[in-house]
Amino acid sequence: MDLEEMKAHYKDFDGWIQSLKGLTDAEWNKPLGEGKWSVAAVVSHLLFWDRYSLEERFPYFKEGAELPSYPDFQGVNDRAREYAENTATKEQVLDELLAIRKDYREMLEQMDSEKLAVSFKISNHQLTIGSYFEDFIQHDLHHQKQVNHALGKTLV
Repeated sequence: MDLEEMKAHYKDFDGWIQSLKGLTDAEWNKPLGEGKWSVAAVVSHLLFWDRYSLEERFPYFKEGAELPSYPDFQGVNDRAREYAENTATKEQVLDELLAIRKDYREMLEQMDSEKLAVSFKISNHQLTIGSYFEDFIQHDLHHQKQVNHALGKTLV
C-alpha cells in the first residue's frame, strides 16, 4: 500500500465514521451478533487503539527503535467497551475518533516513502511506519465490514 492509498483510506473512512452519526440509538447499541460487542463498543475500540498509537507509538517511531510490546489487549478493549456503553455519547465517541483521524491524516501529509520505510521493532516484530499504518488500516476495514454486516447496510 503506497502513501496515496493510505491517505485515501483515512479520507474514505472518515466519511464512514461521519455516516455513523445518523444511526438510531438502537442501531448504535446493536450487537454485532449473539453475545458480541455492540456497534458502539467496536467504534470505541477503534478510538482507544488509535489514541494509544497516537500517544504511545508514533512519537517513538525512529529508525532502529525497540519498543515494548502492546499493553494488555483485553484491558484496553474492556475500557473501550465501558466508555462506549456507559460513559460517552455516540457523538462524543465519533467526534473523538474523527479528531484523532485528523491527526493521522496530518501525519500522513508529512510523510514520504523514505519516512514510511523507517524500521523499528515492537517486541520481537520488525515493522516499518508504513506496515504499521497498513496493519491498522486492515483493522479498520475488518471492523467496518462487521459493523456494516450487523446493520444490514453499506454505510458510505
